[in-house]
Amino acid sequence: MEAREVKIETFDELIEFLESNDLTFKEANDVINHALKCFFIYERPKDEMIEELIVHWNEWKHTRERPIFIDIDPLDTREE
Repeated sequence: MEAREVKIETFDELIEFLESNDLTFKEANDVINHALKCFFIYERPKDEMIEELIVHWNEWKHTRERPIFIDIDPLDTREE
């Protein structure tokens, strides 16, 4: 399969790309990491990834010091 170049310039375009393509968790996580320099630690279904990504983006947006992990809070010391 030949790789194709996709231009994603906005957060909405990123969400649209994730929703409209059949990506594995790793593929989706790689796209998110490349676009936003953050990623998921724990594997989850794509719809959950998108929901959590939207929450993460709404909280941090373009802040340079945003957490790199979307699904964990490194400052949260609670044991589960």
